[in-house]
Amino acid sequence: MAQLPVRQANNFDLLRILFAWFVIVSHSYVLNGDGATDPLFELTNNTFLLSFIGVKGFFIISGYLIFKSMMASTSIFEYMVKRVLRIFPALAVVLLVTLVAVYFIYPSNLVPFFKNKEVYAYFLGNLILFKPHFFIQGIFSGLPSSAINGSLWTIEFEFFFYLFILIFFFIRSQKKLLLISLSGVIAVFLVVRLFFYDWTVQTHFFIPLEPLFDLGPYFLMGSLLSCFDFDAVPFKNTIAAVSLVALIAAIYIGVGHTVVYATLPFLVIYVGKQTSRAASFVHQRIGDPSYGIYLYAFPLQQLIIYWFRPSTLMLFVASTIGAFIFGYLSWILIEKKALALKQYFLQRRQSVK
Repeated sequence: MAQLPVRQANNFDLLRILFAWFVIVSHSYVLNGDGATDPLFELTNNTFLLSFIGVKGFFIISGYLIFKSMMASTSIFEYMVKRVLRIFPALAVVLLVTLVAVYFIYPSNLVPFFKNKEVYAYFLGNLILFKPHFFIQGIFSGLPSSAINGSLWTIEFEFFFYLFILIFFFIRSQKKLLLISLSGVIAVFLVVRLFFYDWTVQTHFFIPLEPLFDLGPYFLMGSLLSCFDFDAVPFKNTIAAVSLVALIAAIYIGVGHTVVYATLPFLVIYVGKQTSRAASFVHQRIGDPSYGIYLYAFPLQQLIIYWFRPSTLMLFVASTIGAFIFGYLSWILIEKKALALKQYFLQRRQSVK
């Protein structure tokens, strides 16, 4: 079997694990009926949830790394093989595992489980991404949230931007044009988000526009930063410090949700590009379980609440441990093996030619 390419031991894997954990923290409050709150929300004058930083941080890092992957790809086919192998095998498995788990708590007085169309809609709708289906009647109906895996809502937008940045594929060798075009697209996303918010809420296409224009600037800012040699950026320490101070000040002035677009992307990439002992340990011993942690945490939290009715603290502790175990197993048994198949598909395509 082909081997995965050697990955740099920087802080990106560590950050993604941290961001996945941030989502677990926020969901522990929401899913247990305590409302949309967490320690960061209290600390920032009800401005940012930890899950906000977690999801936006994911999109920034994704934009940075995926754009680099697109730039390095020799063909659209190669790029798409990598993207499909990264997203879909682990997603298919978590959907199947979740359905097996909820089968045992499915009410006996309803339509038989395997005759319930919602069961198949849940699997197929979430697997094809653009028809997400979060509920099955009778499952978790007595809980504060009846969603089976509410975290899956971001996956369709992640994959949308994988496809969207292909518009830059044919100009990737023309750096000046690439930078101008990418900056222009970011400007459009920001203008729509900041000045036409109501339109994004009221207008519906095959994908919801409000989260599209909310998440887009983060992914695209990460993509823009990937076009530079970040290690050679002058005064990057000063820029990071000023960005952090500006964001903190904006929070207490009441404009944090605007300033965050200009500050958080640079801060995330700045930290991600650093190296640390923790990053080396994660790289050498653990790998990249963040996607699996993110996929399994929500349904695991729902099952813990259903069975045990824990306190929010106990839910947080138990779901953190469980999600990290499932995330690591997903990385080792599914994701890592799937990614190693890239060369197989590329060689098959060459042999067909």
